[in-house]
Amino acid sequence: MCQSKVYVAADLYLGYTGIIRRNNRPFMDVEEMNKALLKNWNDTVCFNDIVYFLGDISYGKSAEDMDYWLKRLSGNIVFIKGDQDLSENIEFLLDYVTVDIGNKHFCLVYNPTDAPEDFDGWIIHAHSYSHDFEKQPFVDCERKTINISLEATDYRPIEFAEIEGIVSWADSIYSEPDYLATYEVPAIMQN
Repeated sequence: MCQSKVYVAADLYLGYTGIIRRNNRPFMDVEEMNKALLKNWNDTVCFNDIVYFLGDISYGKSAEDMDYWLKRLSGNIVFIKGDQDLSENIEFLLDYVTVDIGNKHFCLVYNPTDAPEDFDGWIIHAHSYSHDFEKQPFVDCERKTINISLEATDYRPIEFAEIEGIVSWADSIYSEPDYLATYEVPAIMQN
């Protein structure tokens, strides 16, 4: 039995052929992508884990099949609504969630521009597709954002504890830039 963990994930776009080319996803076709993404999710997330999902499980005509995909994903999913999320079986689609862990403040939101204006912590978001890491980096220390679109997280949910470690690393670099040359970059950021 798995020990309960907390994950974040976003931008699955299950059933959407166009995302493969648009985001340079490494799949031959939508069937291969769907199968790989479901396997990655279910190999990572146990039935009793919590997943903060930051929007867009599916897209286009497959958006109406969101409930079909939900039945195939492990875990207890907390939904922050994206652009394409339509379901009659989800009781709450939240605009954002704020979480305080230790002395760190996080806002989990689909589009980073939808975070509360007065929020002063780290924004964990999706929507800014990570196929161009120069324009949409995984970690942006200046803006205090973490882009967890699937392309940035090796096509699987990322454990929240790992994000906490990355934020601690980023805070130390942002506050003392000399560490940048000597600190080993966390594995999730190496591509």
